[in-house]
Amino acid sequence: MSYQVIARKWRPQRFSDMIGQEHIARTLRNAVKSGRIAHAYLFVGPRGIGKTTTARIFAKALNCTNPKDGEPCCECESCRSIAEETNVDVMEIDAATHTQVEKARELCEDVLHLPISSKYKIYIIDEVHMLSKSAWNALLKTIEEPPAHAKFIFATTEVNKVLPTVISRCQRFDLRRIKARDIAGRLRLIADAENVKISDSAIRVIAQAADGGMRDAQSLLDQLISFFGSADGTPISEEQALSLFGLTAASDMVHLLEALLRNDRVGVITDLHSFAAQSKNLETLYEEITAWLRAILLCRILPDPDAVLEETPEKIEACCRLSKVTNPSSVQRLLETISASGYLLRDAINKQVFLESILLKAMRIAHAAQIEDLIARLNQLRGQGELDALKSVVPLYELPPGMVVAPADSSFVAKSHPASRQQNEARAGEPAPSPAASGKEEVRQSAPVKTTAAPEPENATAPPSPAAPPPKPEIPPVPEKKEPPREVPPPPPVPKPQPAPERT
Repeated sequence: MSYQVIARKWRPQRFSDMIGQEHIARTLRNAVKSGRIAHAYLFVGPRGIGKTTTARIFAKALNCTNPKDGEPCCECESCRSIAEETNVDVMEIDAATHTQVEKARELCEDVLHLPISSKYKIYIIDEVHMLSKSAWNALLKTIEEPPAHAKFIFATTEVNKVLPTVISRCQRFDLRRIKARDIAGRLRLIADAENVKISDSAIRVIAQAADGGMRDAQSLLDQLISFFGSADGTPISEEQALSLFGLTAASDMVHLLEALLRNDRVGVITDLHSFAAQSKNLETLYEEITAWLRAILLCRILPDPDAVLEETPEKIEACCRLSKVTNPSSVQRLLETISASGYLLRDAINKQVFLESILLKAMRIAHAAQIEDLIARLNQLRGQGELDALKSVVPLYELPPGMVVAPADSSFVAKSHPASRQQNEARAGEPAPSPAASGKEEVRQSAPVKTTAAPEPENATAPPSPAAPPPKPEIPPVPEKKEPPREVPPPPPVPKPQPAPERT
């Protein structure tokens, strides 16, 4: 018998086997019990959380000949044939390969036929957002008013691409990402049943790497068993799981984050170089950094972070210790700056250089003096009457020579120089030249300008007048060359007109 992967072998067969989707299972079970079955359902959610599995269980419950409290019995011919994917009345269609409108018309014709061996004819259409608009238009009337024996179950990961007219004709169910602790419990059950020895810390690593997807978690477990499984009975360790998935150990992450929070640029660059030398996945490292910063921020803000964070007690304790290194505002600025550049990292040519620049930029922004802090400090000093002490700490801007600060009632500070002041006084009585006479662009002033001359010192001497420049030598004019007049030839003689001959 050929090997069957864990994700298919351990696929849930009843509503009670579903993990993390209790709200969906309860609603569908009650619908089967009460007989309130809609004609179309839409299951929405990310990959690997059980959309198609839920559709299959629901199809078994609808066609089961011996349902028990809304659950399929999994023993009748209908349940077994659906589980084996041989039931002719339950059809699974991949919308990505049936996008043409002709396929939609064929489906509309097939709906009219009665089921062969089951109570309902059920159409499970996966990745339904891949259907073309013309195919949807061909299906609209059938979806709205199908025959009593036909039921539609749609599944999609991108509900925003589904037409609103289709969504309004369906009962929508949003499936959630599965919690890490629920995934870890399911993996422990599978490992014990498969006689696989694996440590709890390694299972937690798999649950965190799955990102809420049970199918991904089971695939990672299968991969880990194939790579490190041995007959000597040695359990799979956390270090082996981290090395296989390219993840970073908690101790190394704590060292990197402490350098980030302490504005230690050398430590950050050194740690990143070490991770790159170990062939770590830098995109995964970026996601880990953001997750740790979020946990650190929540540990500083929330009185009980265990109620929100789905982490191990050891990681929460480390985050609480790191949250005391700096203030929450710096952690928040770090998180905002790093998160804002994540989408660019995926397309970067040199990911190590780009990640280094992201972290250095985030540290510069997070640890820089903020305007709110400066204003608060100034208000505090003003209240304590210590603003005069700032003059010795922050010197005033020194004006260049000739610049004088105007009195309090003056609205403008003018430049003044002894030499230029005498010229201004000499020109004070002259009328201002017009723009046309001077040839310069006219300067318009919105308000009169008050100038204040600089006071002369008592024993000041007049500055020496600048020496006159030496006269320039005269250059003799270049004589103009006169060309001799050209002789114009006389015009040719004009012939005299001949008299016309007389007519006889």
